[in-house]
Amino acid sequence: MITYVFSRKFRYCWLFARQFPSERRGSRTLVAETPAKMIARVTVLMLIACIQIADSFGSNHVVFTIVSQSEPYHASVARRLKQDIQGQVLQIEKQQPTVHITHEDFPVPGAWTIIPLLRPLVTKYKGSDVRWVFFMEPHTAVRCAKLFEALAAADKQKDIMWIGYPLSDDEPTIIHHFTFYEHLEEDGGFVYPHFANGFAMRIELMDRLLYQIEKDKLMLEADFSIDPAFELARLVYGQKNNPGPLLTPDLSFCVVSGDNCATYPRQFDICGSPIPEDTIYFAVKTWSGFHTTRARVVKKTWGRHVTHLQFFSDIDDPELPATDVGVPNTKTGHCLKTLTILKKVVKRIEKMPHIKWIFLADDDTILGVQRLCEVLSCYRGGSDVTVLGERYGYGYGKRETAAKGYDYITGGGGTVLSAGAARRLRACACGAAAAPDDMALGACAAHRLNVTLTHSPLFHQARPQDYAREVLARDRPVSFHRHSSPEPLRVYATWFQHDDLAVQRKKNRDEL
Repeated sequence: MITYVFSRKFRYCWLFARQFPSERRGSRTLVAETPAKMIARVTVLMLIACIQIADSFGSNHVVFTIVSQSEPYHASVARRLKQDIQGQVLQIEKQQPTVHITHEDFPVPGAWTIIPLLRPLVTKYKGSDVRWVFFMEPHTAVRCAKLFEALAAADKQKDIMWIGYPLSDDEPTIIHHFTFYEHLEEDGGFVYPHFANGFAMRIELMDRLLYQIEKDKLMLEADFSIDPAFELARLVYGQKNNPGPLLTPDLSFCVVSGDNCATYPRQFDICGSPIPEDTIYFAVKTWSGFHTTRARVVKKTWGRHVTHLQFFSDIDDPELPATDVGVPNTKTGHCLKTLTILKKVVKRIEKMPHIKWIFLADDDTILGVQRLCEVLSCYRGGSDVTVLGERYGYGYGKRETAAKGYDYITGGGGTVLSAGAARRLRACACGAAAAPDDMALGACAAHRLNVTLTHSPLFHQARPQDYAREVLARDRPVSFHRHSSPEPLRVYATWFQHDDLAVQRKKNRDEL
């Protein structure tokens, strides 16, 4: 007598086998079987069915991991995505998939860089049925049936270790630490995944990376985390003389939705009417040497469309207008200057109760005012504590510094603070007057004030050409940074002027 122990994946094997008690044509039995022969044949059929089911790919072989944030808007988007994935898989397989929301299930510092997620995920799923981990953003749209097809195809090819939509750089860029793999050009160049589409990694690759990191055989070469997808691909590839696997392109991970897409990026929501522009106080950091250049560009472009605009400098200039903050200019850092500006602005808005937000900008920040007002409709201003912008990280890439790592909002693309957040952050201090202001505020927020910063990929620290075209195609940006080629008036005209002028024309009509 043979005893079978069935796991969940084999529960239908016996029902499948019972469909074949004998071979028939119409109502006439072709072969009369003894009970022993019938049992033997049914057993073979049952084993074949079980093997076929075991080889099929299903939700038990993949873990969905939504790289999320605790801020209420972003958390709600992540939960909706989780419910959508669960609902799809329930229809396909009549069972619940494993879906993690990182800020709830793995609340480790720097989870957005992926590297700190390796240990909890490998520890939990190594040795289980899980073969792949699919990482995505809350705004990633997922069609689970198509995704399972893509993963099943990759799963059959053991040399494929991770898949996604391939991005590449046309030239070395500052946001990627000017790293450029010229020796890979003949093979199609160095590619990294478009995070907005999601990407999938084999659990064995994650286990290998974790082992190499913990044995100090592998680490990020830079202390800064800027673009997590690029930096992860760079970590996986390792050294030229002993390279790891490159990302395998899979075009079912789409930039724009189509019938054959397994994933694609959703646009960011507008959560209601755009907030009134005059509820934002715009504070621009400058110095006297830039009053007639950069500051004038601000006034010619986005500065024309804001009510409360104030420049803060090393001298008074009523024409701009600029206020002397009493801090000598430094070539780099500007920590003391920025904190002094923050304190002055907080004091000013105490007499302006309608101000709900403060926008801290550099004098070479290029901004879409209307787009900013649309985006802020999703966030809590006023007395709530919200700090929003493009997030960078420091210290996450090395094992010995990861626990002390922190996020910061990089200042060039602009930093948005609710009035409540500004009041909290004005208590921060500078280690030195010329310390990096954005990093000092980030470290203070993380380690002293327990204030969580919120990332939006719509703010940009660099120029448009520093980003892959597909990244900018996902949605309408809020800001760029730096005056260079193409010159800032053209950047503003290309990306922001139309929306800002449309609002201004409507405002003028309303006033008439």
